[in-house]
Order: sequence, then structure tokens, then C-alpha cells
Amino acid sequence: MKDQHYTFNRPIKILQIFSNILRYAKEDKSFDKRRERLAWRPVESLNGYVKEGELFLPSGILEHEALKRCNLITIKDSLAPPFNYMERMESNDCFELTAPRKLGNFNIQQAEELELHLHYNRFFIGIPKRNNIKLCNLRPNQPVEITINGKTDFSLTGRRDREFTEQLYIFEYLGDFKTCTVLKEKANPVLKQIPAERKLVDMIKPLW
Repeated sequence: MKDQHYTFNRPIKILQIFSNILRYAKEDKSFDKRRERLAWRPVESLNGYVKEGELFLPSGILEHEALKRCNLITIKDSLAPPFNYMERMESNDCFELTAPRKLGNFNIQQAEELELHLHYNRFFIGIPKRNNIKLCNLRPNQPVEITINGKTDFSLTGRRDREFTEQLYIFEYLGDFKTCTVLKEKANPVLKQIPAERKLVDMIKPLW
């Protein structure tokens, strides 16, 4: 069977997002205990990729309700399994950037350039509170790493103990594409390397 090709209604921006989210208890506060779990490493992906200037996406993208009007598609790959419903973002999503769009802890919007803003949520990020600010412009092949941490304390309600979170993200704008090759449902996973050269936006705060 020949590969299926799809032509978009307009050029589509492709944004690769890697995430690595670690939740831990007070006894793991030593960074030495968390270092290995927070280290970036290659990830196997079924969610799409770009190779030699060609875009490949899984067949499920064809069923997305916003595909025909979108101008940005995200490809999301996580190094850690989701902890709760707020972390269960679809592997691929389609956005029409006529207004800022929520993307987990972030807002993404199109101004003169593609912009990434923090969208603070106390229950997902924890304290200390951060201001909702512009973090960076997303430019083709200039990956940006965002790091942020926080703590939540439900011990007074008796629901659960104090919990700490360290979240690492990499955003890589892969370019604009007019067509894609649709991957077969039983396609083999692709091993993706984490981009070595990247800008760091460090929002880590002391928690102790």
C-alpha cells in the first residue's frame, strides 16, 4: 500500500513539544535523588516527526475537528506518564491562532512572531505564584527549554501530603508545511533525540 498524503488548506506551523514532569515527596528533596529521573533522554514516539524536510503525522490527525481551519499543529512527546487529567494532553492538537490558545501551563499566540506565554495554575504548578508573562518567541529550529517547579500542600485538609513538582518542557518550532505523509496505524515508533542546543528559560524557585 502506498503512503497516503494530505494537503492542508493553508501552510501549517509544526511545534514539537517534549515534556518531563516529576512529582516527589519531601524525602526526595535532594537533587541527587532526582537527577537521573529529570535527565533528558531519547524518546520513542508514534506521534509524528519531520525527516529530511518532510512531515509525517499519525492517521488520527485526520479526524481532528479543527484540522481544516487550523494553522498550527503540536506534536507532543512525554518522558513521564501523566499524573492527572491536567497532564493528559492529546499527543497531537490543532489550533487556529486567531486568539491566544491554552496549551497546558502555557498560552501560545501569533503576533509578529509565534509567542509562548506562561499560564499560571496554582493546582498544577503550585506555589510560589508566578506572573503570567511572555516567556519567549518561538523561531524555526531554535528550541527553547522551560523549567518550572512548585509545591502543593493539602495536608491541612487531610486529603494528601505536601507534594513537590518539577516540570521541564522543550518547544521546537519545526517550520511550516503544506502537506504531510500520513503514517499507517501500525507504524513503528521513531526514536527522537532531544535537541542538544537550546535556550533555557529557568523559572525554578527555592521551595524549602
